[in-house]
Amino acid sequence: MSQKSPLRLKLLMDVFGILKLPSTHPFPDWLKSVPVFFVARTEDEFSIMCPQRAIPSGLAYSAGWSCLRVDGNLAFDEVGVAARVSRPLADAGLSIFLVSTHDRDYVLIAEKDLQAALSVYESAGIRIANHGNVAGV
Repeated sequence: MSQKSPLRLKLLMDVFGILKLPSTHPFPDWLKSVPVFFVARTEDEFSIMCPQRAIPSGLAYSAGWSCLRVDGNLAFDEVGVAARVSRPLADAGLSIFLVSTHDRDYVLIAEKDLQAALSVYESAGIRIANHGNVAGV
């Protein structure tokens, strides 16, 4: 098991949308050209998280999610990364949508809560990259 690394987050520039399709829905062709997206299919649903500009009109989705990526060279077996990015926000009463991949964790937070989340993270000693490049932040 590896030692805890200092956490750094990077604010992605796209605004994300989260949508739910029927579990039997085929993989959407419109996602094939999207550079960053997350999908999960279960027996109950087919969930997609992607830049909302890529979501075709006519599909219902939850709009306005900012996405923070855990950056750095964290070991695959590093324990507690998800807890370290979620606990400070939970303690502050902020809701998140968390996605994990092999190499990274991603925190999606409602745009209306982004400023508060960035302040919470900075108070917790978590560094944020790119947040000065976003209007209103």
